[in-house]
Amino acid sequence: MFDIGFWELALIGVVALLVVGPDRLPGLARTVGLWVGRIRRYVTTVRDDIEREVQADELKKMLDKPDDLSSLQDIVDETTRTISDAKMEFTGVEKDAEELMSGKTTDPPGSSDTLGSDDETGADTVTPDAAATAIGEAVGARAEVPAQAPDQTSDEAAQDAEPDERRSR
Repeated sequence: MFDIGFWELALIGVVALLVVGPDRLPGLARTVGLWVGRIRRYVTTVRDDIEREVQADELKKMLDKPDDLSSLQDIVDETTRTISDAKMEFTGVEKDAEELMSGKTTDPPGSSDTLGSDDETGADTVTPDAAATAIGEAVGARAEVPAQAPDQTSDEAAQDAEPDERRSR
């Protein structure tokens, strides 16, 4: 705003020293500093008020445009549908879990008869002990199978396993 350099400030200081005198110069400098600070704060406050008014006008213009609001409303509706679908799924899973915990299980379609039929209808009743046994057997069977690389055939895996057995002996 004002372009005051070093030489201009030096000239103002010399004139103030001659006019006011060396005794009252520190008090004058303090008073001038206080007024400059007040003026800067006032200018900053006015600038902030103007910026807020401009932002408020921009928001009013955005609210007057119905096209922008309809796209926002579509987003809100889609989010609401997604949340309600998730709640329905959660309720279904919660209901299934309660049935499993209470022992009122029904076999899902396409389930196999790996645990054996316990009643005349041929339906499986899964108990925690039977499930733990089946999981233990599956883990044990998996541990006995040697790991193969996806591109190796079973003959290549057997040939690779033989040198390892010789090394371990």
